[in-house]
Amino acid sequence: MDLPLDQCLDTFWHGDFTLHDPPPAPPDPALTALTDLADLDPDLAALLAPLYRRLTG
Repeated sequence: MDLPLDQCLDTFWHGDFTLHDPPPAPPDPALTALTDLADLDPDLAALLAPLYRRLTG
């Protein structure tokens, strides 16, 4: 006959269990777009950077 759950909680889990670090956050799409834009037109990227920061901040 099986024991009720409240009487076997101390033996319920046996084994190694390791918590893993959470995966890294995906890159911010606005920042990626701004970086790509800076490669194409640095002046336009510099002009739009404050707007991107304000909209995403």
